[in-house]
Order: sequence, then structure tokens, then C-alpha cells
Amino acid sequence: MIIHVVQPGETISSIAELYKVPVDRLILENGILNAENLVVGQTIVIVYPLINYTIMEGDTLESIAEMHNVSLMQILRNNPYLSVRQYIYPGETITISYDTEKIRTIAIGGYVYSYINKEILRKTLPFLTFLTVFDYQYNAKGEINNL
Repeated sequence: MIIHVVQPGETISSIAELYKVPVDRLILENGILNAENLVVGQTIVIVYPLINYTIMEGDTLESIAEMHNVSLMQILRNNPYLSVRQYIYPGETITISYDTEKIRTIAIGGYVYSYINKEILRKTLPFLTFLTVFDYQYNAKGEINNL
């Protein structure tokens, strides 16, 4: 993994060319909303996939995970955009693993309110070990009601 600091005059295309990676992967993996507005000093993470897979007719995320002996969660972590989509398409390339896979495991918890945006929740869940829903109600006097 390389962390690149944007310099004056650089574009997402010039950075992709410098590191020989596809522009769309840089945009996707860094959550860049507007590739035309990079900011000097902004950091861009460049990761090199170890194993990619081109989706074939009839594949499912589960079958791809089983074929490569990895978990579905690993597929979703390595391709976060998949968690908000309903379908995968033949010819599409996904990342199975990176050359910098984790070397140890930690438990990561999160909490959410019951009204969380479902798209945000779907993007976040693959990175969590557990999730707690936090919610409460209060009455007109400002007292918390029993749930």
C-alpha cells in the first residue's frame, strides 16, 4: 500500500498513470466524489490487488467467495461498492485479495441509531465485528421512557 499526497497540478489521471493503476479503482477505493476537485495535500491510498476475478455468467458473490476460499465479508470489504448494489455483472472485475492483507484480527464494534441511512449501514457492516442499535424515547416532560 502506498499513500500519495496530492501535489499542485496533479489530477486523478496523472496519479493513476504514475502508479499504473486504473483511474476508476482509485476513485472507488478512496471514496472520491468529484475527481476534478482534488486538493493539494489530500491523501490518496494506492493498493495493489493480489488476486482479481472477472465475474462470469451464473456467478454469485457467495460462489466466488467459496471458489477462492475466502469469506463473503472479505469480498465485500475489498469491493465496498458491491454492498449497495443488488446485482453483479459478467465481465466485471472484482478484487479477491490484496498484497497487504491483514496480519492480525481485532474486534470492531459500532453503534447506530434506528433511523440510520441503510446505504451507509450496508457499506459499513462488512468492516464491523458487532453492531449495537442505540435508541431511546422521551416524553413531553423530557424524561426518558422505558423501552
